[in-house]
Amino acid sequence: MIKAVFCCSILFLVPILIGGCAGPGKPPIIAQERVVEKSLEERPDWIYTPISIQEDIFSFSAGVTGEADFSIAMHHAKAEVVKNITQGIQMTVQREFSDAIHELSISDVDLSEFLTDTLAIIMDNLNIHSLKPKEIYYEKLEKPTADGVEYFYNCYILIEISKTEYVQLRNGALKSLKDKAEGENDKKEEELAGELLKKLSQ
Repeated sequence: MIKAVFCCSILFLVPILIGGCAGPGKPPIIAQERVVEKSLEERPDWIYTPISIQEDIFSFSAGVTGEADFSIAMHHAKAEVVKNITQGIQMTVQREFSDAIHELSISDVDLSEFLTDTLAIIMDNLNIHSLKPKEIYYEKLEKPTADGVEYFYNCYILIEISKTEYVQLRNGALKSLKDKAEGENDKKEEELAGELLKKLSQ
């Protein structure tokens, strides 16, 4: 009789012990996000090239990911493109100026200040915020959550500027700086601007 009671007690305790050792259940597995809408069948190659300076065309692209609102995503993508345009034009102007004035005795400090002034005029005259995108690519993503689903956007913008337009902006900036230096009787900057205009127009 005692043996039977002992065996029954063991059988009763086993499920309790097993349940106690198992600990809390694992949280439910939430599926990964997926693309539910996109503007093109495949991602365009240009989204992987933020700055491209070619012989006849300058191309700039940028994008943002994981934005909850499409219009905000586009606004932020445009702001990122502006950064790349500024960087690309700065690199181009700096390279052209360095090549053009190697025969002149201009200090690095003076050249840096002149470059900054030139770039500021170019960007002002470019009216960069009114530039229209050459192409736009976006993806709408669905992300399951514990409470349902949420939607996010990945947006990318491509803007192109022709070499002809760039040259006009650069030369216009140099002429403005030359006229300003002449009015202020700054012979050094006037000579620098004039020499750059001459060499870059050849």
